Amino acid sequence: MIPLLCALGLSLLLAVLLTPLACRLALRWGLIDHPDGRRKIHPRPMPLAGGVVVLVSSGTALAVGFALTPTWIEQLDAQSSGLIGLGIAALAICGLGLIDDCRGLRGHQKLLGQFLAVGIVMAGGVVVRRLRLFDWEVELGLLALPVTAFWLMGAINSLNLLDGMDGMLGCVGVSICLGLAAVAATGEQWITAAVAAGLGGALLGFLVFNLPPASLFLGDCGSMLVGLVIGVVAIQGSLQGPETVALVTPAALMVLPILDTLAAIVRRKLTGQSIYTADRGHLHHCLLRRGWSNGQVLLIVSFLCLLNVIGTLLSLRFHNESFAVGSALAVVLILLITGLFGNAELALLKQRLCGLAAVCRRGPPFGVAPQSEVRLQGAGGWATLWDSLIDCAAQRNFVSVCLDVNAPFLHDGYHARWNRSGEDAAVSNMWRAAVPLVVEGRLVGRLEVSGPRDQEPVGANLLRVAQLAEDVENEMLRLAVQRQTGAAVVAPPGSELGIEGFASYLALDRAVCS
Repeated sequence: MIPLLCALGLSLLLAVLLTPLACRLALRWGLIDHPDGRRKIHPRPMPLAGGVVVLVSSGTALAVGFALTPTWIEQLDAQSSGLIGLGIAALAICGLGLIDDCRGLRGHQKLLGQFLAVGIVMAGGVVVRRLRLFDWEVELGLLALPVTAFWLMGAINSLNLLDGMDGMLGCVGVSICLGLAAVAATGEQWITAAVAAGLGGALLGFLVFNLPPASLFLGDCGSMLVGLVIGVVAIQGSLQGPETVALVTPAALMVLPILDTLAAIVRRKLTGQSIYTADRGHLHHCLLRRGWSNGQVLLIVSFLCLLNVIGTLLSLRFHNESFAVGSALAVVLILLITGLFGNAELALLKQRLCGLAAVCRRGPPFGVAPQSEVRLQGAGGWATLWDSLIDCAAQRNFVSVCLDVNAPFLHDGYHARWNRSGEDAAVSNMWRAAVPLVVEGRLVGRLEVSGPRDQEPVGANLLRVAQLAEDVENEMLRLAVQRQTGAAVVAPPGSELGIEGFASYLALDRAVCS
């Protein structure tokens, strides 16, 4: 254990010493994260040097450890290919992250680069052939490669998504690395334990400069590196036989990033958005909206991570994975029962399941207008707005209306859907319109409307939809100005969206049509 502590301490010291130099070089070379007012809302440009510091610090500490520790050298022959593969993949994913940090990459381009790094690791021999779940072993066979790739890609992207607040990924990453180091050391996987300890020490040194208010960021270079290494260490440190991996304990350690990622996928897919869409629904955003400071949020997250580490240590001590699973379930239940995180996603799932159940039993009687609405983030007054929209839709014989709001710069998100039940909803000869909602030059959502083709021209219906979208944008602009100035903004007559506004609009609409 002494060499592991030395590797942790050396990587920590190197990270503390190298970070100021890396910050100066990042500023000189233009490796800077500029706020954009939408996804990136930090107050000033920040250097993106953390990933390089973590890579150099942990790599140097491991090199020194190999030179001075005979125990590690004894295991090197058996694990040399996997270690070399991890080193090459780490350099590749850091290069990918640097390109993304400097110039920006599309989601599918990043995904392709991540697959390349994962392929390098798997070519080095890191493949899960058999899974051990408690006392059962599952032979994966042809699924070995897909399962391994899924685990590694999940680790990379879950930790990348979690990196959205000063100190967040550092705190979570340190706890996961220390827990994985303990798991690997218990199985006498000393090289794997050293990799985890070296990464944990580098992240701990990085935290000195990344705690609120941060002086530098990890960037995608650092967050994807941390995810890749943690994914590999979780596999290698959990070996319980030739290519037999017990991933229960590592998965329990990673419950926070896994939960955050699953919630993001559910939230975005069930609201019809791309999984690459930025929003303000992640764990740290939800905690910050409670009024807590960045430091208080980090304390809460650190406490939850500590529960996972305690469960891991107990499972190692008593050789019972139930302790790790129990601690992970406790963390999830704490977040759900207290309403701190996950309620919006659960509401979306419930509504989707209820909708599927209604379809299976052929829906409610004709004339009933089922609707669903979920406040994803923020405190915008969308309920009144939505009531006015569906009132207008019912009067105009529309078949469906869907309003999606995703305004990260306002910390607001809202999803609502209305469908007219009965035979009219099944008409195949319908028109559909999807209008993007733009406020202050920023895309903040979309309005989708459909209706049956009747005697009225489709152009007239599209004109009505355009007017609806304009009214929604006016209301969102009022909210934006109110959030920025802190004062209530009264819209000019005719521009507010409400029952009265729609009544006047409908009167004008009937006059035009006649």
